Amino acid sequence: MPVVSLLLRREARVCGPDGSSRTFQPEREDVELDDLTPRARALAEALAQHGGELSDVVMEQDATIREAVKDWEAFYPGRGDEHPRRVGACWGLPRPALTAGTACPPRGAELAGPGLLDAHTTAVEWLEREVRTWELDWYVISAVGHDRVPSWQAGAADRYLTPQTALDYLRNAGHPLGRNGGLFQRLAAAGYLPADRVVCGVRQWRPETIDAFLARPVTLWTVSHAAEYLGYTGSSAGSSARKQFHRWQLKPVAREPGGGGESLYDADQIKALHAARPGSGRRGAARTGGKFTRE
Repeated sequence: MPVVSLLLRREARVCGPDGSSRTFQPEREDVELDDLTPRARALAEALAQHGGELSDVVMEQDATIREAVKDWEAFYPGRGDEHPRRVGACWGLPRPALTAGTACPPRGAELAGPGLLDAHTTAVEWLEREVRTWELDWYVISAVGHDRVPSWQAGAADRYLTPQTALDYLRNAGHPLGRNGGLFQRLAAAGYLPADRVVCGVRQWRPETIDAFLARPVTLWTVSHAAEYLGYTGSSAGSSARKQFHRWQLKPVAREPGGGGESLYDADQIKALHAARPGSGRRGAARTGGKFTRE
């Protein structure tokens, strides 16, 4: 498999409580390009054009100058069909030398700069995290002064949303779930919005998947219906259901008309969260007052 050697770390210093310090130099890491998503692979190839070190890269936008730039003729005469470009150099902090993270500093010692967790982040994880911070319609095509990298077209087409950018997408679409990151993460883990892929342990979605989710028909349940589904009975059933919703951070999406109308909740969200509850594998045993009955 094709391999590139990258230097994505910086010098790190471990400081002791007595004022002493030890400096650790960064080392290169070999990255197999086939282990990367196309977007991250294009970035790795561009960095390799500059010897593998963090450097400026050329990014291109999907839209044309004619489409993206207001009054483009005044600024880019005759270039309306070209694509806007920019130099990308706003990298996240490079990781400190891995040896500093694996060393055993004396009691009270500190690792200067980013913490140990960042020191143990692999080059693949760093690349994958970095490329998901870009706007979806911007992509790397090369290092400055170099020809286009082989993966630039595949990288341009590799448009996936991370949990954070998916939240932004939902919020921009006006969906209430976009304002509740904790609930979104809980629902995603429960299979409510299945990810299209998982990269380095991070769920990712295509924008088309989110669009289909937004356009799907939604069944709404009253608190009474939800309480019955959750197995709550008696005069306190509604109150028990509301307490559970509070623990889930689940909020109503609408309300029945009239002064005595009940709050309405997304039934699919309730089903997903209920199925993921601890102990939900009791073969669907019946409940009485919220407790499992004897068989």
